[in-house]
Amino acid sequence: MAQSQIFTGARAKLLINGKAVGLFANCNWSVRQEKVPAFILGAYAPVEITQTTQEAITMDLRGYRVVDSGPYAVANVTMLKNLLTEEDFSVAITDRQTGKMILLVQGCKATGFSSGAASKSVSDISVSILGLRADDEYTLSQGGDGEPGASTLTDGS
Repeated sequence: MAQSQIFTGARAKLLINGKAVGLFANCNWSVRQEKVPAFILGAYAPVEITQTTQEAITMDLRGYRVVDSGPYAVANVTMLKNLLTEEDFSVAITDRQTGKMILLVQGCKATGFSSGAASKSVSDISVSILGLRADDEYTLSQGGDGEPGASTLTDGS
């Protein structure tokens, strides 16, 4: 029997800055692009859909609250005293069956977390992350999904 081609959670490994983090049970991400319809006089329907932006990549990680492995220790949530020196990080999802990179989000910063405890239940944790760029196995095979020729913060320096 052939190996399954469908990616599953059991095949997924989550890495933060290249280090496997095993306490999460769920990872959702979203890539959103803004497209605006252009309407002109003399036409009922839009005449063009114009791309205006790509939003920051949003990620939500949910899992178990493990003692000594909280959000500051394993999910790169920045402590208040370190906000001025906060560094970006990367989040990756790899396929442990094929070794392929399923998702690579770069330029990440954690925007917050929540946690809780309840009787007759395990304690949970949720971490929210924003990232600058997202690549999957296709875009990575094409050299990445960068933006050639785009302005940068250091243009003219």
